[in-house]
Amino acid sequence: MKIIKPIVGISKIIDNYDVVLCGLNGVLYNGESVNKEALEALYKASKAGKKVAILTNSALRVRKIAQILSEGNLLELAFLTSLVSAGEVLHYRLKNPESIGVSGTKYYNLGDASDKDIFAGLNYRKVAEMSQADFVFIGGVKMATDVIEDYMPALEQAVASNLPMICAGNDVSTYCNGQIALGCGAVAEQYAVMGGKIYTLGKPEIMFLKYVSEGISAADKSVLFIGDSFATDIKAAHLLEADTILISKGIHVNFLGEGYIPDVEKARNLATNFDVYPDYVASGLRW
Repeated sequence: MKIIKPIVGISKIIDNYDVVLCGLNGVLYNGESVNKEALEALYKASKAGKKVAILTNSALRVRKIAQILSEGNLLELAFLTSLVSAGEVLHYRLKNPESIGVSGTKYYNLGDASDKDIFAGLNYRKVAEMSQADFVFIGGVKMATDVIEDYMPALEQAVASNLPMICAGNDVSTYCNGQIALGCGAVAEQYAVMGGKIYTLGKPEIMFLKYVSEGISAADKSVLFIGDSFATDIKAAHLLEADTILISKGIHVNFLGEGYIPDVEKARNLATNFDVYPDYVASGLRW
């Protein structure tokens, strides 16, 4: 059985690593405000000579994420080696639609307003009726209170019309200001179960991970991956052969609890459901 060690801050272990990869939601950002202490921890890791990158399933474009993280002049983000988001990568890949299995330029948006930035400047047109669309898109649910049943009528219509779905991010649930809500990845999963064709982009997919791994050289022998999700972050770290810190007060907070010192036994029990185990567990990212 793999040993999972509880830690308070990363300063005690940071010398063991050359690169630090970090998720956004549930670690640095809760959907409404930035965790200043967590951002400062990454900054101090950079000052200690480590490459630092943010890798997120967010449908937000990189410039918007940078704006959020810089609000209030918390820190200049020049210390980051890279910042990769599902929204940014999808925007880039939409320039070559054949590579993601869609044809045509008309799309119907199932979710929130994330399509506005993702499709900005590209040759696509949003339509008001699904019957006019060549494919459907989702980058976030409409309301935090949404449940999968709210999307069933639209999904049934899309399946009947044989429309492919593009989904920015694989998260089946999201963490916002202490509340767990439906993620757009759950809508995409349901569509696939119904027989619909989906294209998703985000952790832990290898194609998505390569965008950040390109910044890791052969000389960077040890990588630390910090995230709050077993399904995306810890699995992604496993594929990258990186060590991991699971943040307990994130997407799994309802199971792992609110304690300052995380419950290792609960973390181990939850890990068995995903068949991936973190090396460390911390209640939050701190130096």
